[in-house]
Amino acid sequence: MDDLQFRRAIYADPNNQDADAILAQEQDPSKKQFAQEICQLDEKIKQALQIPVPDDLVDKLILRQTLATHQVQKRKTRVHLALAASVAIVGGLVLNFMQFSSAYHDLGDYALAHVYHEQGNIANNASTQVTLASLNQKMAAFDGNFSQSLGKLLWADYCRFDGMKSLHLVYQGKTSPVTVFIVPKNEQLSFTDAFNDKDLFGSSLEFNRSNIIVVGDKNESLGQWQQSISDTVSWSI
Repeated sequence: MDDLQFRRAIYADPNNQDADAILAQEQDPSKKQFAQEICQLDEKIKQALQIPVPDDLVDKLILRQTLATHQVQKRKTRVHLALAASVAIVGGLVLNFMQFSSAYHDLGDYALAHVYHEQGNIANNASTQVTLASLNQKMAAFDGNFSQSLGKLLWADYCRFDGMKSLHLVYQGKTSPVTVFIVPKNEQLSFTDAFNDKDLFGSSLEFNRSNIIVVGDKNESLGQWQQSISDTVSWSI
């Protein structure tokens, strides 16, 4: 095997085990060195292509799909379903799976979709309880404070609400959990003071720099929740 044939064979398959290729390496140290260098280069390329997949990739894709599907069901067209699904998948990759796309135009629609995605994760009779001090530590990120508890707080953590860092609270309700969002104001999502679908009802309170959204089932008195929030929340700015 001449030098040109040998190089072509190694370029095509760095781990070439053809008898002629092996014999050429045994007879010519320079060919053996060339084959080793190509193998090392091939291994580096393989390692460079092994990009790790984020641990929460599946959850974020599922969340984006849920939001897109909810919006499409409201419009009741298959065309919008296909478009929303495409936007959800492509948009997720572009944004590195860190935030949702602005597929919604008002706070109510987005809040409902978010609640449906999280539905079932926290039971209304859960034994866990977040303290008022812990809640106010998180509220500090929004320059806010609660003077007293609104009820039994089952869960409190930051979330992404249309890409914005927001606070997601889940309280024990009469028959099912009540969700409260503290969301910075955003011009992309128009303010809606009341909204609902066949299962859930919601209301929004507008403050200087943030909106507070309450979502619960038909057994909840949203007016009472709004009054309690207005009486207990304060803002440092």
